[in-house]
Amino acid sequence: MRYKKDSLVINPERDIPLLRQVRNSRFVSHQQLFDFMKFGGFDHCRSSFNWRTRRLLNYGHLSICQGVFDAGSAVYRITREGLALLEHHGQFTTVVHSSTEHLPHPSQVFHSLQLNRIQLALADKNLLAGWQSEVEIASFNTISPTPYQKDYDAVVEVWIGEKRVCFALEYERSLKSARQYDRVRRALDSESRVGCVLYLTSGVEILVHLVREFESVSMNLAFANALDFAHLLLDTTVITGRNTSGMRFRDMLQ
Repeated sequence: MRYKKDSLVINPERDIPLLRQVRNSRFVSHQQLFDFMKFGGFDHCRSSFNWRTRRLLNYGHLSICQGVFDAGSAVYRITREGLALLEHHGQFTTVVHSSTEHLPHPSQVFHSLQLNRIQLALADKNLLAGWQSEVEIASFNTISPTPYQKDYDAVVEVWIGEKRVCFALEYERSLKSARQYDRVRRALDSESRVGCVLYLTSGVEILVHLVREFESVSMNLAFANALDFAHLLLDTTVITGRNTSGMRFRDMLQ
């Protein structure tokens, strides 16, 4: 079949998963995106992947975030044109779509990149059984009669032996206001869809503050440093309200 010169021909089995991953991640580096495509079985050839992303950039379906340093490679976000293309292929979300007033803000870049890093680390060790992104969770919460009580950063399923175990994941890069934490406490106390929430932080000071803020919450909460978790994963030592001396996250989930 011949196509018009310079026309964009979409491959539903490769272009659409790539755009969907960028949307769900909000922000993703070039290397992370290639790793996601490999783990998903969508693309294993670096030159093919590079051509694909360059083509989607040239036609305005992706954009490069300017002024982002220390990411190791270019960082992408989806455009309204990219969202419209996803919607044309049946990939609509209620919270990030082609008519959304505001697309993801660059201030979220490093938050997203750290979550991507954790997801890829779990996948690399064959521990990842499922991952719902914040975009997917927030979209689900707007239409479900039994929503999560919070738009978590992710809802994760991991393998522990042959058992699939689920937990919610939150990554805290900075402290919230007292009023915001009060709302979060109420949400966590009302949560019934997940039995455990893992809070990862960007520093020890935030971790200590969160333990104090949530000491009255009845559900299972675990706290750890994000960089430690990215390396040790389920073997990370976490702090809980019942065990401030620490325990392996794997043991808490079992």
